[in-house]
Amino acid sequence: MAAEVDGQGSGFEVRGVRALFGTRPVGGNYPYDSSPDGQRFLVNSLIDDADAGSSTITVVLNWDAGLKR
Repeated sequence: MAAEVDGQGSGFEVRGVRALFGTRPVGGNYPYDSSPDGQRFLVNSLIDDADAGSSTITVVLNWDAGLKR
């Protein structure tokens, strides 16, 4: 969530609350993390079956052996 805040004067006012993005988080107490600069989020979330084939993950094993060539 994001919100506009006004801390001027003696009060604190929150307005303009909105969702940053939609997600369906999965697992654990904190299924997300943010980058140190606060500009990016990593969220463990469910994907729809229709989206399942749209992205792939490549895992490279023994990658350090390629550095010795």
